[in-house]
Amino acid sequence: MRELMDGLWHWFWQLPLTKITAISAFAVIGAALPKDISARDRLMTFFVGFMAALVFGDPVRSLFGFGEEWAYGMAGILAMAGRNIAVFILRASRDPKTFAQDVLEIWRGVPRK
Repeated sequence: MRELMDGLWHWFWQLPLTKITAISAFAVIGAALPKDISARDRLMTFFVGFMAALVFGDPVRSLFGFGEEWAYGMAGILAMAGRNIAVFILRASRDPKTFAQDVLEIWRGVPRK
């Protein structure tokens, strides 16, 4: 386990500072957007967005065949997507019954009120 943590630590510090800054900026913007979540939830959405961009940025870019010039844009998109997933889970976990009803209404095509 120690070797894994050392490897991750070494990998993180080899990332360009500008890329970490871009990811952080998008994650901060994403965490600041929702008005109905607490400071703790904002911190969590920042962390999820940051980690999503950091971990999945290069694999997704490679999957789509984009070059290195797309790295920052892809990181920003993934930071916002990670934040959106975190907010979705937070809102769903607050009231699971209402969430399930909303999902069923969307699935059935019932117009929203």
